[in-house]
Amino acid sequence: MAEEIKEDIKDQVEEKSDEKIEAKEAKETKKEKKEKKSKEQEKIEKLEVEIAKLKEENAKLKNEYLKAHADSQNFQKRINDQAIKDRKYASQGVIGELINPIDMLIQIVNMPAPSPEIQNYVIGFQMITNQLTDILKNEGLAPIEAKVGKEFDPNKMQAVETSNDESMEDNVITKVMQPGYMYKDRVLRPAMVVVNKKVVKEETKEGKEEE
Repeated sequence: MAEEIKEDIKDQVEEKSDEKIEAKEAKETKKEKKEKKSKEQEKIEKLEVEIAKLKEENAKLKNEYLKAHADSQNFQKRINDQAIKDRKYASQGVIGELINPIDMLIQIVNMPAPSPEIQNYVIGFQMITNQLTDILKNEGLAPIEAKVGKEFDPNKMQAVETSNDESMEDNVITKVMQPGYMYKDRVLRPAMVVVNKKVVKEETKEGKEEE
């Protein structure tokens, strides 16, 4: 009987010892889990910081790429526009050099011939002049419409003198000194004109009182 009691006590002691060990192990496991969780949370936070930095760098690089792409597109557009302009106005330099000789030819062929023989030469020069003006017209040359009585246009004309003609309106052309020309949509040479400027008469104080 005593032996049985002794065995029971021993078993109870061992059970309690095992329970203590299990409790201790459970406690240690819980602590380890907490530490592990804390470390994992720390890693997650670090990764989130890294991800945020990478997103920021990615956004910055994307903006730089878009800006560089836009600059490249604008540069290419400017190059294309310039190439189109160069082709469009390719003959401007040559035509600009020709307008003075053409003007002189026009003046010569419009002068009265002193004899029938010279008149025959004038007719030939007239034909040549017409051919040249037609060629230049086809290339885009056009005379600026500057006529006596027409309103002065400062964008296409240059006033070299002013006149005071009471019979004409203010700011109109009274004389064309030199014809002007347009090359396509550009002013190749402005028309040199005389512009009418009326003098405004100021009434005197005495004159007003008499009225």
